[in-house]
Amino acid sequence: GVIREKDIVACEDGQVTFRYQDSKTKRMASRTVSGAEFLWLIFQHVLPKRFRRTRNFGFLHPNSKRLIGLIHYLLGFNPNRALAWIKERPRLLCPLCGAKMMVVATRIPPFLSPGQPTVPIPGVAAGALVM
Repeated sequence: GVIREKDIVACEDGQVTFRYQDSKTKRMASRTVSGAEFLWLIFQHVLPKRFRRTRNFGFLHPNSKRLIGLIHYLLGFNPNRALAWIKERPRLLCPLCGAKMMVVATRIPPFLSPGQPTVPIPGVAAGALVM
């Protein structure tokens, strides 16, 4: 699953405290969020009906490095040369003080059919797009 039951430390007064492994430091950390935000975090990992997670199949499997090398060879693809054209993005600067800005959140509007209700994202105003 997404989170083990033993990693949910507390659930009181509409707040959920849970432990998780920080992806940068690889150390355990804890976080307290509202119940609604906790559910939002969990449901981000649930696939829609008829969808299947494919990252561990075929040449996408972590043990398929030799196969990826063979695919690169057969297609005449050089990954080192392909990365040479990538340039660093221009920095986003604050229009007031000129300091470097950092993107902390982005929101891509979901593809919805007409008349389908939207799902609110906790902490993000409706229609807001942070770039």
